[in-house]
Amino acid sequence: MSQTTRIVAFVLIGLIVGAAIGWVVYPMMNPIGPDYVKKSVYDTLKTESDKTKADLAKVQANLTAANAQIQKLLAPKKIGLILATGGLGDKSFNDIAYAGCVKAKNELGITFDHVQPKAIAEYAGYQTDFAKTGQYALIICVGFDQADALNVTAAAYPNQKFAIIDMPVFQPNVASLLFKANEGSFLVGVVAAMKSKTNKVGFVGGMDIPLIRDFYVGYEAGAKWAKPGITVYPPSFVNNWADPTKAKELTISLSELGVDAVFAAAGKSGLGALEAAHQKGITGLGVDACQCYLYPEVVASATKRVDIAVYDVILQTILGKFQSGLYSKGVAEGYTGCCRLPEEEKFWEQTFSFKHSALSSEINDKLRQARDKISAGEVTVPSGFT
Repeated sequence: MSQTTRIVAFVLIGLIVGAAIGWVVYPMMNPIGPDYVKKSVYDTLKTESDKTKADLAKVQANLTAANAQIQKLLAPKKIGLILATGGLGDKSFNDIAYAGCVKAKNELGITFDHVQPKAIAEYAGYQTDFAKTGQYALIICVGFDQADALNVTAAAYPNQKFAIIDMPVFQPNVASLLFKANEGSFLVGVVAAMKSKTNKVGFVGGMDIPLIRDFYVGYEAGAKWAKPGITVYPPSFVNNWADPTKAKELTISLSELGVDAVFAAAGKSGLGALEAAHQKGITGLGVDACQCYLYPEVVASATKRVDIAVYDVILQTILGKFQSGLYSKGVAEGYTGCCRLPEEEKFWEQTFSFKHSALSSEINDKLRQARDKISAGEVTVPSGFT
């Protein structure tokens, strides 16, 4: 064997032995396969795995909570509605409040029960009957004369949510929904002044109380804003909410003084005032809901959109956003207005199935100008509460 051959042979043997030693040693120093990883790698992976599991648990918990909330929102909410005395069919507060609940039923999926008290003395009993069941997400009380009873009932059932229309009740579980009647009255004052040929307009109120004075001062301000030289007679009061005969007599007396436009804010008594306007052929102005369907002489009505207020408070309640306190809204928010405004006219015509008589473009323009200036804060309407 030559020297060269020996060298090659030794090299080959060395390579083979080295490869063999490397094959034996490498797996021991750098093991491979599914059964073994470095501890540092393992620790890192375990930390990340634990974090992922914790995050997943939070996501699952959030999903469970979200699903529960969705089911809660989708579940029908029960509302209690206690109407004012006079009940349904009054073409005013009660009918419009009821319409707000019907809209909430159709659009929000609520259910509601309603009662029709015959006397003020029945309010406390109905409020208590609803509250003690614990079944109602909200109990709505229509009318300022429910306030005394509600003060007692709300205190007795602090976990029950209530809303009252047209009167403040300062309890932590009551939302008081008030309407700036003076602003809507300002608008019909504009119409009364613009329609008047004698430049004399009058007002018939149910009771001499701040609530009705609020209607009067707004009406007076609107008439004088539209026609500065007009005479607005002092208010005539029936001193009764349900004496249309007396209201009719007062209106006839005003007409004999030359008054040719009368605004009636007198509950059921006001129907007598509007009947007198019809008989004497003078302009009549309705209140709360559109009353223009009654007679051709009734050409406009100051409106309180109780339906909107009722719907709003139901919506906030089922969304879990009910808040107690005092909410006073007017023309800018659409809570008060006039049935002859373009945003209201069709609603009232559809509600009471009639068609308004036409107003002149001059009156329409002045009415919209008044609305816009009140909404923008450029006209501040005086209040009967100050």
